[in-house]
Amino acid sequence: MKMQKINSIKNNYKTKTSNLAWNRNWKELNDFQKSIDISFFKKSTFENDLKILNNKMHEIICDDSWMGHCAKYQLKSGGKRFRAILALLASNIFGLNKEVSQDIGMCCEFIHNASLIHDDLQDRDLLRRGMPTIWNRFGDHTAINLGDYFISASFEVLSKIRIDPNLKCKAIDELSKTIKQTVKGQSVEILSRSDFNLKMQDYESTARAKTGGLISLPVKLAMILSGKSFDNKYFSSLFETGVAYQIQDDVSDFLGLKDRGLPGRDLKEGKMNILIMHFIENATNGEKFVLQKFLKKRYDSISEDDISHWLNQIKKKGALDLSFAHLKEVSRRAINISMKTDQRLHRIVSFVISSIVNRITKKTKKT
Repeated sequence: MKMQKINSIKNNYKTKTSNLAWNRNWKELNDFQKSIDISFFKKSTFENDLKILNNKMHEIICDDSWMGHCAKYQLKSGGKRFRAILALLASNIFGLNKEVSQDIGMCCEFIHNASLIHDDLQDRDLLRRGMPTIWNRFGDHTAINLGDYFISASFEVLSKIRIDPNLKCKAIDELSKTIKQTVKGQSVEILSRSDFNLKMQDYESTARAKTGGLISLPVKLAMILSGKSFDNKYFSSLFETGVAYQIQDDVSDFLGLKDRGLPGRDLKEGKMNILIMHFIENATNGEKFVLQKFLKKRYDSISEDDISHWLNQIKKKGALDLSFAHLKEVSRRAINISMKTDQRLHRIVSFVISSIVNRITKKTKKT
């Protein structure tokens, strides 16, 4: 496709997103985000720790090898370091020293980057943060190896933490369990592509496993290494934030707010995202049949005109409005659960939910 046409499609969606301020559900979501109290969080408090953390990450993984070269490319592509910030915040709340909190942040960022590299390969995404993805730039084999390279680095960081050996073993065990849970969630998502028998509860369950596990990891590691005990029920609110994150991610893809090229990449990949789920709830059997047939088409046989058509059809069914409302519902649920669990956890969940919802509201305000 010519760059002129790509830019035309992007500009078209910028015009559409600029009208979201008049959408009632978007406005309610925006008002909800503003009402979340995160006055306790000051990013400036962690800025120096983040700089040190970033430097340490490069020292550990960016050597003179081919893998080190590719790792440097991956890390230079940017990222919000959200999981690192979450690790620093949780460590501060649970009384860990800065060195340990930085190590937790590095561990979680390494795992996060591994998941992105493997996810981009499986989805055949061409761009990540506005740059060619690892498989697109260096090939499939390098993407597989680099993802594994980042995973090994996360274990290396945890194994070298200077802390009680028993606590260290528990932390490594939790990291292993989280990776296992995330891989299971990813495999379920792939197997459920174009599956119109998928229920909303299945969608949310997969998001809790795939996304909620990685979001809760920094907090779990901070609690383990500070000597605190817990059960998985304690983290149910954080797993709900995984559902909120996935809905936000799906909506961002629909609106073209992600740095991965054009809007509607999920449609091209046949993913059963939140908008398709809400479309199915309100579509006729004939409409469902035609959409399912489209989602099963070969990736390279789908044109941008095809995608634009279905983006419009999905929006006409009210799926975008319903997704905004769904995100607000799940976000409120996560915060309410955390309020009944623990004040420290409530602060963490409030920060996570505010950050997630802000990803949409902030970007749509700018367009």
